[in-house]
Amino acid sequence: MRGRDKFHRYKGFLNLLTALFSIVPKPLLKSSWHATDLLPEPLGLATRYCLLKRLIPKCGDNVFVGRSVEIKHWEKLSIGSNVSIHKQCYLDAGGGITIDNDVSVAHQTSMISFEHTWDDASLPIRDNPVKYAPITIQSDVWVGCGCRILAGVDIGSRAVVAAGAVVTKPVPPHTVVGGVPAKPIKSI
Repeated sequence: MRGRDKFHRYKGFLNLLTALFSIVPKPLLKSSWHATDLLPEPLGLATRYCLLKRLIPKCGDNVFVGRSVEIKHWEKLSIGSNVSIHKQCYLDAGGGITIDNDVSVAHQTSMISFEHTWDDASLPIRDNPVKYAPITIQSDVWVGCGCRILAGVDIGSRAVVAAGAVVTKPVPPHTVVGGVPAKPIKSI
């Protein structure tokens, strides 16, 4: 049975669990996120999904989030339906992250929606202002393992980001990109 079939089979239970979470303060829900890694896999997946539904502005149906996924700035993260974010990914949505429908993000991928500046030479680089820029991943995208998607990137629909790529610029639709920095490899 596919994940989306299982989701629809247990949607009533998931809605009930999400409703129960609505009476719990958000800071307590956020602090319980990593405890879900200790739960048996089906229960951990269900709990992470229900926490997402409560903690982010938009969360679609059938969202898979693996163990040890780190999320910063929950309030600026938006996820569509039929999305999988595999274990040990890091999402910092300070500048905003939008993930549309039918997206797969493989393990150990980072999405960082800000960058450090170094314009003020009178300050150490670490004390210079941070510049925020949104990340958008359009529908039907596959992001390979170990990728880095940096601030200001828009990945077009039906694109593939090869494993280990560092994406610093927009990715056109129907394109495979790879490398450091990521460059178009071929059209699909």
